[in-house]
Amino acid sequence: MKLRNLTPDRVAAWSQANERTLAPTTAVLALIALNMVCRFAVRRGWIGVNPVAHLEPGEKPRWTPKPVTILEGDKLSQVVAHAGSYRLLVQFLAYTGLRISEALGVRWKDMDFDAGVLRVHQQLGRDRVPKRLKTPAARREVILAPPVTKRLRERWLVSSYKGSDDLVFCNSIGRGLDYRDVGKGFRAAVKAAGLTGGGRLSLHSLRHTFASLLIAKGLNVVFVSRQLGHASPTTTLSTYAHLFEQAEHAVAAREALEASYAAMVSAGG
Repeated sequence: MKLRNLTPDRVAAWSQANERTLAPTTAVLALIALNMVCRFAVRRGWIGVNPVAHLEPGEKPRWTPKPVTILEGDKLSQVVAHAGSYRLLVQFLAYTGLRISEALGVRWKDMDFDAGVLRVHQQLGRDRVPKRLKTPAARREVILAPPVTKRLRERWLVSSYKGSDDLVFCNSIGRGLDYRDVGKGFRAAVKAAGLTGGGRLSLHSLRHTFASLLIAKGLNVVFVSRQLGHASPTTTLSTYAHLFEQAEHAVAAREALEASYAAMVSAGG
């Protein structure tokens, strides 16, 4: 069926059929994917309206996603403030989305300060020995925020281990850090910050924080998936479907409010 022939009723019937025949997550992901396609088509002028946006709540697949715990804003600042020697590493994890093994395996030659890009090429094993990444998708380029780039450059300037093959995060003798020690330090920082309740916080929560920041800015699932090093965008959607839905609702709400405000101003002369 061509995009221009899609109507809310046809999309609703298709979505409800998916709910009957597919796994709940698959049915939800299918509708999210169609919504993204239709939004793009509206923006390009290929169709006039997004039929997915006109579905009633009961016409959408029902699914309760597994919650992910996110550290944002003031809470993240509090944890960083109590992270001690792991302060930069915590910031790095929150603003690159790397897995802890990947972050601990980053070398100075993987950093491109001028381009503001980090190239993920290896990870650090549990024995603190560099090893290959688990999947080809994990080998990627990650965008670095300018403040993070600045902090990393400052670290390089004062580091005793600044050779191209030296690890960015290492101990006093240049050896890679033990992920268990980092996890222990993170948990201590969370406790010192007084952050209890609201879900268990772990180093992986910083990865979720990075993903939530990208999604909230309206970045598409393919880009988010590549930044996270997921094997497929489906993995990204299955983990963060609720965040993509929230972002979609926020966009729709802003557009509706803007249109209403414009109409009010126009009517008032």
